[in-house]
Amino acid sequence: MGESGFKAGIAQISRIKYAIESDIGDISWNLSAINELGNEGFAKHVKDAVRAEITNDIEHVYMLMAMLYDTRSIQLVKENIESGTVEGTAFAIELLDVFLSEQLKQRVIPVLDELSEQDRIKRLEVFYPRIDLDEKLVLKFLINRDFTQTNRWTKTCVLRQIGMLRIPEFTLDLIAQLFNPDPLIREMAAWALNEVDPESYAVNVSRLGEDLEHDLNEIIILKEKSMLFDKVMFLSEMEIFKGTSGLSLSFLADIAEEQVINQNQSMTLDERSNNHFYIVFRGTVNYYLNGEPKGVYAPGQFLGEMLALPGFAQSNILQATEKSVLLKINKDLLYELLAENVKLADRVLEYV
Repeated sequence: MGESGFKAGIAQISRIKYAIESDIGDISWNLSAINELGNEGFAKHVKDAVRAEITNDIEHVYMLMAMLYDTRSIQLVKENIESGTVEGTAFAIELLDVFLSEQLKQRVIPVLDELSEQDRIKRLEVFYPRIDLDEKLVLKFLINRDFTQTNRWTKTCVLRQIGMLRIPEFTLDLIAQLFNPDPLIREMAAWALNEVDPESYAVNVSRLGEDLEHDLNEIIILKEKSMLFDKVMFLSEMEIFKGTSGLSLSFLADIAEEQVINQNQSMTLDERSNNHFYIVFRGTVNYYLNGEPKGVYAPGQFLGEMLALPGFAQSNILQATEKSVLLKINKDLLYELLAENVKLADRVLEYV
């Protein structure tokens, strides 16, 4: 709204300032949380997820400031901060010092200035005091905070950490998250509960109903299907998605269906299958065009549009050299996702 030229009226100014201060309060809490998390297990990924939360909060602060102040000035501040140079940051801070109110200045500048995480914490704790927490309490707060403060990917990483460290004190939290309507979180809670207390998993998964119990057992016990989490981690390793947040990739994983091709079996790509993109998830497949071998596709490689020409049925064939799994992504759903996620769209356009 700020970028489109919206300017807050007198009645809205106080609410927007309060929203900015709330965002900075979340940033301050998350900075302290990063400092209090350990280094074992999945801790690095948890910290990365929390840092991504901070980045999202900063983006939101820019948007809110654009509703209060001149949009071009805020954009100039953002561009100079993101330049990563000492001169650019210094210029941006000077601009903020000129037009921000004193109340916002003391809170916004420590977040955007070129400071270490420790220095930011010290500057912000004056306005957002917080008791020191141990790692277990930080993890507990992260999985139980509201979704406006901790997103689905951060919660999933926290659940992964609990499962990897097998922390028994979190059994009740894991049981509660087993009933989360979000499948990404539910699957990871089920995995973590099975790691911490297999008996408790068996008792509580049966409370979800036959369909969900069957689906989770296929993933957790039988390992016949992959978790959404595994798809996110796989996508994050692909060159096209390097630097893309786990949250954005989690939405892509939601629409990526698994398609199994057994060894020496073939799959035809024609008009009927042209409404999907494919990514090799596991195994390797050979690609044949009109019976001629044209390439071998390994995990992480993308199979785009291979539409047979009219009158040439089965001219595009994929044959598995071993049991292979493809991720099938519906084009229409992908385009909808890209329309809602600008950063993900930018990465795809860069790759194309």
